[in-house]
Amino acid sequence: MTAKSSTATVYKNSKEQDLIDKVEPVLINLGYLCRDIEVVSGRSAVVRITIERDSKEMVSIDDCATVHRTLGPMFDVWDPLPTAYTLEVSSPGEKPRLRNLSHFREAVGGNLRFQTLEAIDMPEPAKPRKNWEGELLDVQDSGEIRVKDSSGVEHTLKLESIKNATWMREWTASD
Repeated sequence: MTAKSSTATVYKNSKEQDLIDKVEPVLINLGYLCRDIEVVSGRSAVVRITIERDSKEMVSIDDCATVHRTLGPMFDVWDPLPTAYTLEVSSPGEKPRLRNLSHFREAVGGNLRFQTLEAIDMPEPAKPRKNWEGELLDVQDSGEIRVKDSSGVEHTLKLESIKNATWMREWTASD
C-alpha cells in the first residue's frame, strides 16, 4: 500500500510517486526542491506541485512560472492523467505540507494537522480517529514521528500511515 521511496514519506499513491520520481531530478537541475506533489482527481483534475528553493529562500511567482514553463511540455509528453487537468506550481506558503523526514524534522516543536489512512484506536472512552492535531515532539530515522495531542497524550506513528500532514507554522516578527 505504501509507495516505494528511498526515504520514509507520508503515503503517496502510485501516480503521485511516479510524478515525484520524474519531477524531482528536473527541479534539482533548476535549483529547486520538490516539497510535494498532489494529484486531485475529479471533473476538474489538478496536479499540484509545491516547490522550495534549495537555499531555503522564499519562492517567488517568477520561480513558479519558470518551473511551470519547464514542466509544462514534459507533462504534455508524460500525459499523467486520463482526463484533462490543470498543472499548478506553488510555493509552500505559510502552512506547508510535510512529505518526508527532512520536512518533519524542520517542524519539530511546531503544531501539525494531519490525517491518517486508517482510524487509529484510542484509549477508552475516546473513539478511533483519522484526524489529528498536535505538537510534533520527535522524528526518528526509522520513519516514525512522536506527537502530543491536545489532551497531552503522546502517540507514535509511522509516516507511511499518514495520508497528509500540514505544519501549522506560527510566524513571529523575526520570520
